[in-house]
Amino acid sequence: MYIIGIDGGGTKTKAYISDLDGNILASAIGGSSNYLSAGKITTKESLQQVINSLCNKININKEEIEIVSLGLAGAGRKEDRQVIEEIIREIGIENKIIINSDAYISIVAAHGEEKGIITISGTGSISLGIDSSGKLHRTGGWGHILGDEGSGYYFGREGLIAIMKAYDGRGEKTIISNKVLDYLGFNTEEEIPKYVYSNIGEKAKIAKLAPLVIEAASEGDKVSTEIVNRGIMDLVNMTNTTYKKIGGSINIALAGGIFEKSRFIREKFIKFLKNENPQCKVVENKFSSGIGALILAWEDKGIKYNETNILKQIKEGDNNV
Repeated sequence: MYIIGIDGGGTKTKAYISDLDGNILASAIGGSSNYLSAGKITTKESLQQVINSLCNKININKEEIEIVSLGLAGAGRKEDRQVIEEIIREIGIENKIIINSDAYISIVAAHGEEKGIITISGTGSISLGIDSSGKLHRTGGWGHILGDEGSGYYFGREGLIAIMKAYDGRGEKTIISNKVLDYLGFNTEEEIPKYVYSNIGEKAKIAKLAPLVIEAASEGDKVSTEIVNRGIMDLVNMTNTTYKKIGGSINIALAGGIFEKSRFIREKFIKFLKNENPQCKVVENKFSSGIGALILAWEDKGIKYNETNILKQIKEGDNNV
């Protein structure tokens, strides 16, 4: 018998399969499985794709799958989980199904257990934590209109605002201007509004400008440094708020493209966080989110696993995507 762990988001779905000794045998990648944004049909297709792929890779049938453990975007409410369970049943899974949110399994994966905090800065931002009773707490994550402070979108948007203010003469000049104009292939700042408003629903197109703002800050530009510092302090406040909700000493992991790709931001965040709350301890993430789904299934089954072996097997499994 076998166990499948699935991490499903709005962009892609990553899945792993293990035996009942906690050995990871293979992995698979599919499309979006956030049924709230992608729809039920697309979600079913993506989940069916990864489940079928895993079964084919190790030459088993679906009846041999003992547990499917999922962490999916859009699985926060009971009624949403019921829809997801129906989808998995339609795919042909007859045995146990465990459904959590993608946020929950990301914490489990980062810390290797159902405890800890994860603060995410990618296109958007959020801070999440699981307390000693297993309850999930969140701070932020309210989208680009109501929140997403300290995210890629935030840095990109604030950089664009600074450019237009400098162009008007009501803000300080900043090297962000030339960096963004060169990147977008524009000749003048007056081309920027059309770019922004013609991509009003494309958050990623604003967020992709964040590295330019961060680069300018790392080069000592005053305006971009102020933007970066404000964003980092917002992330620190999110993290501290989650920390207070949980209570007691608890480890913090960082995730998302901004933290993962910018050592400058990561180091500044840790410095600012320590200044605000010296008790906070930031740790390296142990695993990717799909492994968090597997861990929850292993614990449900009473399966003991070795973290060192998991890291080796993840690499081997990813070679068998």
